Amino acid sequence: MTTYIAYIIKFLYRIKWWLIICPVAVGLLVYFYMGRQTRYYRSTSTIYTGIVSGYDLENGEGSRQDWNIINNAMDNLINIIKSQSTLHNVSLRLYARNMVNGDPEKDVNGYIYARNYRSEIEHTPPAVLALIDRSSEQKTYQNLLDYEVPEHGNHVYGLFHWTHRYYSYQALSQIEVKRIANSDMLELSYENDDPGVVYNTLDILNDEFVNQYKELRYGETNSVIKFFEQELARVGNELREQEDSLRDYSVENLIINYDEQTKHIAILSRDFELRYEETRLNLNSSESLRQKIEAQLENLQIYHNNAAFVEQLHKISDLQAQITAAEAFIPDPASGRQPVVQPIDVGRLQARMQLATDSLRQITAAISQQQYTKEGISTESLVQQWLDAVLLSTKSQAEMEVVNEWKKSLDDRYVQYAPVGSTLKRKNRLISFTEQSYLSMLQALNTARLRQKNLQMTSATLKIINPPVLPISAEPNKRKMMVAAAFFCTLVFILGIFILLELLDRTLRDKIRAERITGGKVIGAFPGRGRFGQRRYTQQYRQISSRFMGNAVLNYFDPSKRPNILNILSTEPGDGKSTLVEYLADHFRETGMKVRTVSWNKDFDAHQRDYLLAGRLGDFVHDAEGEIPFAEADVVLVEYPPLNESPVSKELLQSAELNIVVAPANRTWKDTDQLLFEKGEKMAGETPTVLFLNYASRDVVQTFTGLLPPFGRLRRLGYQISQFGFTAVK
Repeated sequence: MTTYIAYIIKFLYRIKWWLIICPVAVGLLVYFYMGRQTRYYRSTSTIYTGIVSGYDLENGEGSRQDWNIINNAMDNLINIIKSQSTLHNVSLRLYARNMVNGDPEKDVNGYIYARNYRSEIEHTPPAVLALIDRSSEQKTYQNLLDYEVPEHGNHVYGLFHWTHRYYSYQALSQIEVKRIANSDMLELSYENDDPGVVYNTLDILNDEFVNQYKELRYGETNSVIKFFEQELARVGNELREQEDSLRDYSVENLIINYDEQTKHIAILSRDFELRYEETRLNLNSSESLRQKIEAQLENLQIYHNNAAFVEQLHKISDLQAQITAAEAFIPDPASGRQPVVQPIDVGRLQARMQLATDSLRQITAAISQQQYTKEGISTESLVQQWLDAVLLSTKSQAEMEVVNEWKKSLDDRYVQYAPVGSTLKRKNRLISFTEQSYLSMLQALNTARLRQKNLQMTSATLKIINPPVLPISAEPNKRKMMVAAAFFCTLVFILGIFILLELLDRTLRDKIRAERITGGKVIGAFPGRGRFGQRRYTQQYRQISSRFMGNAVLNYFDPSKRPNILNILSTEPGDGKSTLVEYLADHFRETGMKVRTVSWNKDFDAHQRDYLLAGRLGDFVHDAEGEIPFAEADVVLVEYPPLNESPVSKELLQSAELNIVVAPANRTWKDTDQLLFEKGEKMAGETPTVLFLNYASRDVVQTFTGLLPPFGRLRRLGYQISQFGFTAVK
């Protein structure tokens, strides 16, 4: 685990300049770029709506609130504020205000910067400039509204539908509207590069959206109220016409109270029947009595021929008829018939009747003084009886005439009232239906007016709690945050790129990567030329590395065997086998060992039969003059040709104590290299085959040798930290 942590630290240390320079450079670019950006100004406004806590006329105080309705009302209000119609009016009014109050020479406090005003003037057609009335914003706004036509070339139409930074829908839609928690409050905020434009945009919006809200809310209610008022007037007219028709019909048919009148007629009819029977009986009995008495009297013709008698009798008959009519059948005024004698005249008629009766009796008495019956009876008493019978008969006849007349009158009334009743019921039913319709319309109208009043109260509660203010300081432009973000993003990007390269790159470079890529074991590393400042230590680095390599190789020697053979191999030419052989030979000689070196460049031909079919080293290399014999040598270093050019037999590989494959740390380890290495490792059998990194960096060499010069304080401290010696004490 520690090895991998150290590897990660070394990886980061190796790319330190990339991780420092690139993020710093990008951060500086962002810093200077943000410094040239436009500064923005922000203003806010708070509106109290009263939708949640306001008084509701429809539901009354203390009623349970429906939060779905409340949330819907708040959403509707927010949508009205951000609707295109509202923002369109704001756009034209804002443009009119800026064009009327702007100044091309100086910044007008609270309206628009001079540079922005000059830009507007330059881009405005003369026809539109002619619409600007410097004395009135309202006239200018109305002129712009009249001039606007939905055409591509219309400048006023394009202000809102193009991409203008102040007046377009795209710019004004950036106005933020949000509800503050679950309260009645709405917060409006707007940000742009001109403080006057920001302030006036919110100021106009606060006024405009209230008008839009009232127009939308009142429009529907006013239409409903107008409809109900029209219907109420229509139904009212119908009701009046129907009532007038009923009145005229009642007057025409003499109807005051139909039920009472028909009841009165029924009572009269009942009384009439009783009186009729009584009168008929009286008439029959009086006629029978009269005829009986007349049969006993003689000379009745004298009475009938007496003018005074007849006249007085007719007078009595008339008076009796009048009295009968006045006493028994005083007519109802609604019947249309006037009585012959008023009730107040009954007493007078009876007095006259009494006088007429007395007079008739006197006339009768005068006539009857000289008359006798054939039986010799005085006629005076019989005449009086006859006279009483005549009077009773006359009275009964008079009453019968009156009764017959009233019978005809009652019949006429039945004929009149029979159709009147059904007509009255139909008219009353129609009036009742119309009246109910009228009351329903009236109730609906009152409900609509209550709704209107409630909306008026709701609209009245739309109050600007915090009006917008003119911003005098620009908003922070997040310069530091953007620089920091750019720095860290670049840092992560560079780190990601190098991690990706680290995972994909097949350059051996160090021990861990080489063992991971090749699957072999690395026992040492040899330095390359080194960076500037390290080159003066190159020879010293190589000596230290060769010393470490020699000590590492000794562990594979067999002390009882002479010579110990070391095979030096490579997959490609130029990998540095000769340099390794040279430094190892020098190291072994310094220790007093007898060293013999064999190189394919001078001691044998890698393309000859002897080498290709050799089973041991002596088959293709022989002792020569000036060279240590193989039998006397302690160590034999054999440098073979590159494996990609000439193979090495397995006998030669297995006869050695160690096979060392030299691999440059700065070269890509290709698939062919891996194939040759695995093949050689397999052919070597039990003989170890290891890797040796050539052209490695100083840090890689230090992995095997320890700290390399120079031994400064900082280098010692850095090396100690890299080895996790945080608490080590010398």
